[in-house]
Amino acid sequence: MRNIPEIKFNNRRVEHINGFELKVLEEFISNLKKPTDHDPFQAHRLSFNIILIITDGMVRHSVDFETHDLQEGDVMVISKGQIHAFDVHSRYKGYMMLFTEEFMQKYIASSTIAQINHLYNYFLGQKKINNPDHNQTLIRSLKKELQRNSSTLPNVIGALLSIYLLKMNDENDRSSNFIVNKYLDCFNHFKLLVEKNFSKSRDAKTYAAEMSVSYKFLNQVCKEIVKTTAKAFIDSYVILEAKRILVTTSLSVKETAYALGFDEPTNFLKYFKKHTSCTPAGFRKL
Repeated sequence: MRNIPEIKFNNRRVEHINGFELKVLEEFISNLKKPTDHDPFQAHRLSFNIILIITDGMVRHSVDFETHDLQEGDVMVISKGQIHAFDVHSRYKGYMMLFTEEFMQKYIASSTIAQINHLYNYFLGQKKINNPDHNQTLIRSLKKELQRNSSTLPNVIGALLSIYLLKMNDENDRSSNFIVNKYLDCFNHFKLLVEKNFSKSRDAKTYAAEMSVSYKFLNQVCKEIVKTTAKAFIDSYVILEAKRILVTTSLSVKETAYALGFDEPTNFLKYFKKHTSCTPAGFRKL
């Protein structure tokens, strides 16, 4: 895998609205085949959120090193910080909404963001949602509003996106029997702590103590939400970050080990191979 820089959101492409863009996939893919500063058909990290909507046919799309088969009516949310790649052999037909964290914070109510939080929690499992009716309604409304030259356009787009995400949230709840309760709040707290401190500690008991809960309860929470132990969740996060560093930077394996908080590069080598059956150098060459 080649090193690819993080892709930034380009606000210059759309007038009257910053932080949001609607793209037609056929046109976007056609432009991708022209010379650019990176290869979108190779893995690259996002600095914004994407909602990928497929309206016809079937495509294969890679997100965080896993390949997903998407067909007509399917929707996939790809979060800021995730790594994805378009499939050069697929014929993409549909739409792609790009929007920044800043756009969400400014134009989507905080109560709505809290309600749809797990749509962007990829550690609960990258899921596709089949939602053709809502897709058509949203795209039709977005196209109509984006033709207007109005100072209220960002607010209208934010409202449309809010309604769509809330309906997606309902569909996701039904398809996954998602449990919104004290376990989810606790898990989100744990996840945030891991994201912040994984390079300092990989000990689940340390996180349980910081959260003022028992190690047994934290394991119970993780098994309820992500069907695995707290330690296994930490390990999966560290491995994902290791893969991201190996793909998107030119850091040596030794430097990667230190960046992830390992005292000795040999310990990182053993850890990575244990969880992936592959060496860091071998993964980088895939």
